[in-house]
Parts: sequence; structure tokens; C-alpha cells
Amino acid sequence: MEHLGDYAASATETTAGHLVLVSKVKKDEIELLYAAHVEIRGRISSFLKQVSSQVEGNVPLDGISLRANLSSAWGAFMTEHIMRVHDYLDRDASDVVLYTAWRFSTLTAWGEASAARELALSLKIPVTTVHNRLRLARERGILASPGAGARLGR
Repeated sequence: MEHLGDYAASATETTAGHLVLVSKVKKDEIELLYAAHVEIRGRISSFLKQVSSQVEGNVPLDGISLRANLSSAWGAFMTEHIMRVHDYLDRDASDVVLYTAWRFSTLTAWGEASAARELALSLKIPVTTVHNRLRLARERGILASPGAGARLGR
């Protein structure tokens, strides 16, 4: 992964090339600006720096729609990308409810259907702890209640 200011770019090797993702941090959101399956010749880091410099002004992609049209393996690459951006940002985690809610909301904005489970694995805590933090975040007004049967940010 390459970080250039507010931009983060990753390339994940697939059987037929690389899935390249470029995102930009904008306040509490992480916007997906570029997603392409390409063959990279040369150094991956150089390619990622080049692509990152060309995406400024791109309209953010709809992560939910994109994920709906990708294989589950490629969806996992999207999740890995955003988790690595979370780790790089190194946000203040002293308010665990706020921190968990932020990570959860960025994952669901990218269409991660199992955001609580992914957070639990990443944070090395039980999924029930994540669920409790999300409940508290909703009670504090940090997160909106999803409603009955709500899923994938819809």
C-alpha cells in the first residue's frame, strides 16, 4: 500500500493481474476513487504513485454497487484496503465507541456486509463487544439505527 497525503493506493495480485484500489480520506469518510483490474509492469509502488496522482477530481465510486458486482474474494480485497487505511490513519481510539462506530461506518459505506465481524477480527475482540459498542453509538446518536432488515447501507 502506498500513502500519498490523503490518498491511499493498493494493488492485490489476482490470477490475471492486480486489483488496484485508490481511496481518499475526506473528514470521517474514506472515498473509493479508483478500482481497476490491470497488469502492472515494473515496480508496483511506482505504478501506485502514478495512479494516485491521476485520480484527483475523480467522482467517488459507489462501493456498495461495485462490491455487488465483484466476486467475494475481490470484495475481501476492498475490505483489506480499507482496514489498512484505518491502521495507517492511526485515529484516536481512546473513545472506543466513537472509534468503532467510525470504522464500522466506513466499512458499510464500502458494502461490507459483515462489518462487525471484520472489526472484531481486526481489533482482536469478540464480535459481541463490537455489537455492544455499536448499540452504544446508536444510543449516543453517533450512528443511525439501521431499521429492521437494513443491510449494505441501503
